[in-house]
Amino acid sequence: MATRNRTVQYKKTRDAVKSVRAPLSSSASSSGGPVIEMVNASFLRSNRSSYAPLSTEEDPGPSSGAFTIGLPPSWVDDSEEIAANIQRAKAKMAELAKAHSKALMPSFGDGKEDQRAIEVLTKEITDLLRKSEKRLRNLSNNGSSEDSTLQKNVQRSLATDL
Repeated sequence: MATRNRTVQYKKTRDAVKSVRAPLSSSASSSGGPVIEMVNASFLRSNRSSYAPLSTEEDPGPSSGAFTIGLPPSWVDDSEEIAANIQRAKAKMAELAKAHSKALMPSFGDGKEDQRAIEVLTKEITDLLRKSEKRLRNLSNNGSSEDSTLQKNVQRSLATDL
């Protein structure tokens, strides 16, 4: 099999890109370079159905040339919570499998502690799955027309994982 060494060409391209890019420093904001700022808004706002998308328009404020990045829509938070609940449920299911295998081992006690642990883990897993399912159903109700396709794809993916 024949190969060729592309390292020299890669280094030339990398150096060319470095010379074109402006260095990121504190002087970039004073020279009028692009700056990313967070929107001055509370992270826990009551009206979370709307969000400020990325804007490339110049801000008339003191930092001209600044880009503004807003908060994501509320359904993103819901989808992240559902994904976290799914991960917690998977961890608890592994614990439950260990508890079941421990309960099946022969012991001299009556095994009520093992049965109690199994019941508690089962209830916790069931609660996590029900909570996730409820939030997943509510995920489609929060929809805006801007993100509907993306939101449906995320919902389907989470439903498959669930």
